[in-house]
Parts: sequence; C-alpha cells; structure tokens
Amino acid sequence: MRTLAPLIVSALVLGVGLAGRAAPAGMTDPGAARAGAAPGAPPLAQGTPAAGVTRSGGAQPDEPPAAPAQVGSVRIEAEADRKTVTVGDPITVTIRLIHPPDVRVTSFDPERFLGDLALLDRKAAEPRTLPDGGVQEARVLRVARYQIGASRIPSFEATFVDASGNEGKVATAPVPFAVGSILAEGDTRPADIKNPAIMAVPPTWAFILAAVALASLVAAWMWRRRSRRALPQAEAPAVPPRPAHEVAYAELERLLSSGLLESGRLKQFYIELVEILRRYLTARFGVDTFERTSAEILDALRLARLPVKGMALTAEFFGACDMVKFAKYVPPPEETRTTVERAYRLIDETRPREAAPPEPGISAAAGGGR
Repeated sequence: MRTLAPLIVSALVLGVGLAGRAAPAGMTDPGAARAGAAPGAPPLAQGTPAAGVTRSGGAQPDEPPAAPAQVGSVRIEAEADRKTVTVGDPITVTIRLIHPPDVRVTSFDPERFLGDLALLDRKAAEPRTLPDGGVQEARVLRVARYQIGASRIPSFEATFVDASGNEGKVATAPVPFAVGSILAEGDTRPADIKNPAIMAVPPTWAFILAAVALASLVAAWMWRRRSRRALPQAEAPAVPPRPAHEVAYAELERLLSSGLLESGRLKQFYIELVEILRRYLTARFGVDTFERTSAEILDALRLARLPVKGMALTAEFFGACDMVKFAKYVPPPEETRTTVERAYRLIDETRPREAAPPEPGISAAAGGGR
C-alpha cells in the first residue's frame, strides 16, 4: 500500500489536467463567465467582437445597403480619394450613376445620406455619354468628420424608372475610412516654439541703386511741376448716390444670371441672396446688419419702425434662407423661386414710394435645378 499511494496521487493529478485540456468546445468556466475574462483564457478571434461590446472609435456595425449596386443595366458606384485622414480633413467622394439613355432618374441626391459627416461642398457634373451608349451622371461631394476613430462613407441611393415603366432602386456599398488625431499617441504637451526665421540680407549696393533711382524720379517730378504753369481744372459735377432699391434690384438680376442655380451651388446662391438684402436694409434704414443674426436684424428693424408688412416679409425671407444656410435643407426649385420673389416683394414694400419697381425677371433664372 505504501508503494501504491504515490502512484494513485500522480494518476489523479494527471487525470485532472487532461480533463481541463479536453473540455468540449463551447463550454466555459462558470466562475469565468461571471467575472468576465478569466486569467489565461484564450483571446477572442481577431475582428470578432464579444456580444454587447462596441468597437472603439465610434464606428457603427456595418449595415447592408438598402438596394443592390446594380439592377439590370443601371448601376451606381462610390469612391473616396482618401482612406486615412486627420480630424477635419476634407474627403472627396465621387458617386457615379450609369444607366441606359431610356432610363429616367427620379432621385439622385447623395447629400441626403451623409449621416454624421459634414458637407463642405457639392458639385454636379454634366451627364456624359459613354462609349457603350450608356449615360453617366456624377456627383462630387467634399465631406469631413470631426470625431476620431473608424468611420465610413454611408450608402448612397438612387431611384429610377426604366423604359417599361418599372421603378427600381440602386445603392452603393459603404466606403470605410479612419480619422486620426493630429497629435502623436500619448502626446498631450503643446508643441515647442519654433526658432525665428532667418531672413537673407540683400547686398548693400542694391539699396544704393534703389535710393539713387528714387531720388532721380523725385527730382524730375519736382522740376516738371515747377516748369509748367498750373492750369485750372473744371470740377466734375457731383453725382447723386444711387437709390438703395435700384442697387438691390441690379444685384438680384446679377445673382440670377450668375449660373449658381444651374450648376447646383444652392447654398452659395442663398448666401449671396441674403447678403444683397442685408446691404439693402443697411442702406435703406441705416440699420447695422454686419455679423448680426436674423433675430438681431429683426429687432433693429422693429426699433427703426419698419411697417408690419415689411417686418413679416423680412422674417419669412430670413427664415427660409437660414434653413438652407445652417440646417442643410435642400429646397425644391419651386421653393427657391418663392424665396427670390419674396426678396423682390420686400424691396417693393420698403422702397421710397416715389420710385416705381421694375418688373422682376426671375421666371427663367429662378426655375433652375438644384
């Protein structure tokens, strides 16, 4: 018995070790399940997050597009010029929609699907015919993201009606990218002050030549002034200042013929439209509109005793423009036309009564596409 005891103890220890190694797949230690990850537990497979764990950097789980990228002969594709940026760096995204010429596109507005990306600029390229007879329409967006971590360009959608009258939808696949910090990892100290720049000292003879040439020019000018007799010059009659409403009408006509609406630069169009009305109100009522919000301008006009109808038109005009400038709202062409006509009515209502308003020529210009 004394001889068999050590052998029995060794067999028990070996059996326990083999049982721990040969545990069936999927079974876990209850203590480890309650406490999280037990020491020595094998790590999760790379790229497979545990249940309830959110990936770092704020990236959302990938969601499949709402529609395939190609339906029949209609397809859509998107590409980004950069896959790694720092905070606030612009990314140029090009979205191409390719379809047969007999297909009618009903909606193709990628800027509606940007999510948390900030839109910096938007351009719509002219449709062009491809060598195979298809038509390509393109939108170029400049976007930026102001949060660090993994992100993606979302899925863009387009709807169409084919030659048989059937409606369809295509959507791009999301394009991943990463936003990094401009600071090095773990570096929270401010950057060192750079040494002052060393400017090259030009040779002395250059200053001497320049001084001699300048002295010669001054001497020649003084000699000519003394040698000739001063002739009396007739003063030109003073030109009266142009009325504020005439200036505003001319600027509106210039804006409507600038081509901003036809090229899809809708936000820039609204910015210039607001500036024209700001300058008019300043010149007409002496109200300071520089760097003031719409509410502050309305308060100043109320103190200037602007009539009630003029106040209502001003509030409606600035409210419609602020939606486009600050809320990323893309109005349809009919609403843009209404806003321009409201600007004309505001000037007509508040101009001096002795001046006759011109006919607003906005029927063709304000009806352009986005």
